[in-house]
Amino acid sequence: MKIKSFILAFIITAGTSVAFAQKGEVSSAKSNYEKFVTLKDANSFLLGMVSLNQAKTSIDKAVVNEKTTNDPTTWTYKALIYSDLALLDTVPSTSKPLFNEALAASKKAEELDKDGTNKLNLDRVKSLMAQYELNMGVKAYQASKFEDAYASFANSLNYHPGDTTLTYYAGLSAINAKNYKAAIQQYEALTKTNYSANPQIYLDLSKIYAMQKDTTKALAIASEGAKKYNNSQLATQEIELSLMTGKQKEVIEKISAQLQKDPTNKLYAFYLGIAYNSSGDNKNAEEAYRKALAIDPDFADANTNMGGLLLNAGIDLYNTANKLPQSKQKEYDEMMKKANVQFDKSFPYLQKATELNPKTRLAWENLKTYYIIKKNQAKVDEITKKLKDL
Repeated sequence: MKIKSFILAFIITAGTSVAFAQKGEVSSAKSNYEKFVTLKDANSFLLGMVSLNQAKTSIDKAVVNEKTTNDPTTWTYKALIYSDLALLDTVPSTSKPLFNEALAASKKAEELDKDGTNKLNLDRVKSLMAQYELNMGVKAYQASKFEDAYASFANSLNYHPGDTTLTYYAGLSAINAKNYKAAIQQYEALTKTNYSANPQIYLDLSKIYAMQKDTTKALAIASEGAKKYNNSQLATQEIELSLMTGKQKEVIEKISAQLQKDPTNKLYAFYLGIAYNSSGDNKNAEEAYRKALAIDPDFADANTNMGGLLLNAGIDLYNTANKLPQSKQKEYDEMMKKANVQFDKSFPYLQKATELNPKTRLAWENLKTYYIIKKNQAKVDEITKKLKDL
C-alpha cells in the first residue's frame, strides 16, 4: 500500500509539474513580450527582437498544449506577439502570414474571454492590426496600387472605426482607383465628423457627384459645405452648379453676396455676368463683365462673354431692323446704326479673346460672325481655316 501510494503520489506530482511547465510557457511568453515592449519604447529594437522571438517560442508551445490551449490569455498573447512580428516585418509575403496568425489568434481569444479579462490587451491587438493595415495601405498607395491601398485602409478602419485619418486615406485611395461609390461612402462619413480638412472634403465630394452626373446631390453638398464653413471655393462650386442646373435667378443673390465680401474676385463678377445674361438681364450682365475685366483685363473667358454679349445685342437690333416694312426707312436706318455701334463695341473683346485663348472655338466663331456681318470675306476664310485646324 505504501508503495502504491508513493507511485500514485509520484504520478500526481509529475502531472502537476507538466501543467505548471506549460503555464510557465505562457508566463515566459508574457514576460518576454513585456520586455520587448519596454525595449521597443526605448528604441532598442535589436535587444527587443531577442525577447520577442523568445516570446514566440514560448507561446507556440503553449497554444498546442491541452493544458493551456483553452486559456484566453494564451491566445491573447499569441495575437499580441504575432501582431508585433507582422508589424516589424517589412516584406508583405512574410508579414502577411504572421498577420493572419495574429488575426486568427485574436478571434480565438475573444471567443474564450467570456469575462473580458483580456479586453485591454485585445484592444491593444486591434491597434497593432490597424497600424499594420495602415502601413500596407501607405506602401500600396506610394506604389500607385490604389485598389490595394483602399482595401488596406478599409481593413484598418475595421479595427479603428470612425478614425478620420483612415477614412480620408480610404476615400482618397478609392478616388484614385476610380471606385467612386466607395469614395462617396468614405467622404460622406467624414462630413458627419469635425475632421479638420472638411471644407476640402465637401468640395471633392461635390465634384465626385458631379462626375457621376448627379448634379442635384453635387449642388446640395456644395451648398451645405458653403453654408457650414463660409468657404469661397465651396461658394464658387455652388454658384457654378446652380448656373449649370438653370437656377440663375436664385443664384444671383448668392453671387452678389460673395462679391460684396470679396470685391476683387474676378470669378464672382464673371459668374454674376453669366447669371444675369442667362436670365435675360443684359444690362446688368454687361456691367458685371466690365467689373470682372476691370479686375483682370486679360481674363479670357470674360472677354469672350463680353464680346459675345455685345455682338448678340447688335445681331438682335440687325434682325429687328430687317423685319421692318419699307415704309419705316428712318427707323431702319436708326436701328442699323445702333446695331453697328454694338458690333464695333464688341470687336475689341472678340479679337482679344482669340489672342488670349487661341484654342477656344467659341472665341473664333464669334469673331467669324463679326466678319460675316462686316462682309470681310478674306477674314472669314482665314478664320474658317483656323477652325478646321482646331
